[in-house]
Amino acid sequence: MLVSVFTLGCKTNLYESGQIIAKLQQAGHIAFHGLKTADVFVLNTCAITAEAEKKSRQLVARARKLNPNCKVVVVGCASQKNADQFKDIANVTFIKGVANKTQIVQEIERVGIDVESIPSVYAHEMHATQERTRAFVKIQDGCNNFCSYCIVPYLRGRSRSRSIADIVEEVKSVNCAETVLIGIDISQFGRHTGESLTQLFEALQGIPTRIRLGSLEARVVTDELLQALTKIDFCPHFHLSLQSGCDTVLKRMNRKYTTEEFLGDVVKIRNYFPTAGITTDIIVGFCGETESEFQQTCEFVQKVGFADIHVFPYSPREGTVAYNWKDVDHATKTARVEVLSQIKLQLKDNFANKFVGTTQSVLCERKRNGLWEGYTKEYLRVYFTGDAKVGELANVAIEQPYLDGAMGKVE
Repeated sequence: MLVSVFTLGCKTNLYESGQIIAKLQQAGHIAFHGLKTADVFVLNTCAITAEAEKKSRQLVARARKLNPNCKVVVVGCASQKNADQFKDIANVTFIKGVANKTQIVQEIERVGIDVESIPSVYAHEMHATQERTRAFVKIQDGCNNFCSYCIVPYLRGRSRSRSIADIVEEVKSVNCAETVLIGIDISQFGRHTGESLTQLFEALQGIPTRIRLGSLEARVVTDELLQALTKIDFCPHFHLSLQSGCDTVLKRMNRKYTTEEFLGDVVKIRNYFPTAGITTDIIVGFCGETESEFQQTCEFVQKVGFADIHVFPYSPREGTVAYNWKDVDHATKTARVEVLSQIKLQLKDNFANKFVGTTQSVLCERKRNGLWEGYTKEYLRVYFTGDAKVGELANVAIEQPYLDGAMGKVE
């Protein structure tokens, strides 16, 4: 059968879709990423926001347009949260949640609903297909943080980690110039297995791929961990989830650090990696956020000097602690998103300027409008001219800031 696997949401979802495709191919099916004409559509859904859940439902109609007689199998976070929202939609034949979603190959002909309990230990089935210029390798699943705004721990379960030996085996096998270690919260890696991130990095020494990390909690950044990173081919890009630059808002969010502690961790990183790209997420307009609290966030992100900020307006999520708390009005959220987005643009320009006049190793990802595009180790987006090849590294002389990154040419 022709099977289309379409993914909404995070890189962890994308990796799991790769596992589904690998299993389908192993079973003799023709399976591929993306929404293209097929006999069966496996929709790997997201429920991080109400909008993501809505898009998950709309995917079924998009699949039906490509093949009115298709079968649709729904898996992932949206069906874990509420399987019933899919059961009466035309063409949906089977619904599965988060647990054992990669086993869908054995159930693709079934009809019904099978939303299982989330496992308490990491269950790794097989390596994912890798179809991009950088490889993604999942090392952890679940989350123990229970931030007051977040639904993820209820859908993904408690944190559980993959074994270092298994991770190293896959990293060695992917054969990409860059490998990204991902999970729902990789900061919690090894907490219940007696292993640690530091031990993982030590085990990755000598493997010919540069290593990039997924999102981290700043509080796990220790000297021991940073020292281990200096001994591998590491991409000094740290995505540290801040969420707010105001201590009173952080407390309401149940984020377990202060801005002073966060800044201390940033300083520690820059002691080891002076040019590190430090990026973050900020939620604007969280319950009860005052103008003063918002201004504190604006001042703090400039003080840190982030390389980039992902700005999101707060979206109440049913099932979370904060769901019934007093919300900030939509117009205020929209205005604050615009203010912070302007600060973000200036910070991105400042970051790009740091590399002007230097030569950087850039992973070439595509060519568009006559320019190659790719990223430095620090995750600076670079547009460049010269001889290059997709999936390979190029030494690029950075000339000036350009669009959302920098312009350069191959040396």
